[in-house]
Amino acid sequence: MTAEPSDIDAELHGQVDAQIMDQGSFSVLDFLMDSGRLLPEDYESWRRGDLGTLDAVLMGSPDKIRRQIEAVAAYARKLGLVQQLQSFHAWCADAPAIAEPLRISADAAFDALIAGRFVPAQSAPQLDLFFDNPVVTLTNGIVRALSSGNRDESRRLLDRLYREAPNHAELPTFDRLLEALAHGEEPIRHTRRELAFLLQISPGAKRLMGSQARDLLKPLWRHLAEALRGLAFQTEEPDLHASFCLSQAHDWEGATRAVTDQPQWQLHAPLCLRLAHSSFHLRRRPEALTAWFHLCWNSPREAADALDGKRHPDIGMGTLWQRFIEDSDESIDGAESHEALGTADFPAWLLLHEPGLSQQLAEDLPMGRTPGEESYRCVHRWIDARRSGRTREEMSLRRTLQSTNPALFACLKRTAATG
Repeated sequence: MTAEPSDIDAELHGQVDAQIMDQGSFSVLDFLMDSGRLLPEDYESWRRGDLGTLDAVLMGSPDKIRRQIEAVAAYARKLGLVQQLQSFHAWCADAPAIAEPLRISADAAFDALIAGRFVPAQSAPQLDLFFDNPVVTLTNGIVRALSSGNRDESRRLLDRLYREAPNHAELPTFDRLLEALAHGEEPIRHTRRELAFLLQISPGAKRLMGSQARDLLKPLWRHLAEALRGLAFQTEEPDLHASFCLSQAHDWEGATRAVTDQPQWQLHAPLCLRLAHSSFHLRRRPEALTAWFHLCWNSPREAADALDGKRHPDIGMGTLWQRFIEDSDESIDGAESHEALGTADFPAWLLLHEPGLSQQLAEDLPMGRTPGEESYRCVHRWIDARRSGRTREEMSLRRTLQSTNPALFACLKRTAATG
């Protein structure tokens, strides 16, 4: 009765943690897009001024969406972040940015809820749109013009900032961001150079623009992804691939396709991690687990580093990994061998603890015949035999696992005893 809500809470908290890890802040609007509640094309229509309010196109039950937003906002506050209200203006490439902000909702409370951006307390005054300071007002205007793709307005306001605050520490960063606007309008001739440029400007864009950096950076990452379309993954340059660029753009569907279109993606740790990440945001757990499993089998060191270091947004996977480590210690005592469970055993161990996964993940999921993959196959068959009442086959598979992987067999015995 209590497992489901806690799982939901963990998933929502993971979305918040992932944003904070990436941006240093949390934006409710980004949460809605990352969780599939707000489609990119609907967001773009709203920013062009084609929609009266944004909440009219949110996907799902309004009451459920409100509850989820309230839950993530409460969690952000629990982390010590403070809320700022963001103001969004229509994209306007040629004319000066309009003063009247776009409407998110006719419900003022819901409007404020979605407009929330949660930042560390010490940085809260930096980009407060209502902070009464001429220089801050000017920088906010530059941010609005940059996020709207308005080069002329950005240049005009930046020239004013040079005149009024010639020693402003962020002038060089704003110059680079203004330069970036031109990149999206030109064909990319040197993909390596463009990748280096985007990696260089991204931290400054996120620091100065907050969640509005999305509107500047995402088109640029998509532009580079298009230039890299069809380019094979190269282990010596793992980021020079469309999957990386689309992940940076938070285009999770596109990133997924870019990974799975790559022949034998399962053999490359960066591609596995990107697929696990995108599948988490798309709430496709079987696909995420498939990526994690291949990572464990083919790149166990990278898998352990990622799971130990929490370099991923999926809190649930981190919790399962810690349980696996604890179970591995117990299995040393219960096994005939003194060998502990290894990272490559994690997929089979997870099947034992969630046998229902055997109906979502194929028995022939592994690509090779490594010990970890063979243990997965054996456990998968054992679960199926046990479920179907094929006692002789079940006992035969138990004996096979006992001889090939005593530590995992100790886990199986505990599972069978409690099941």
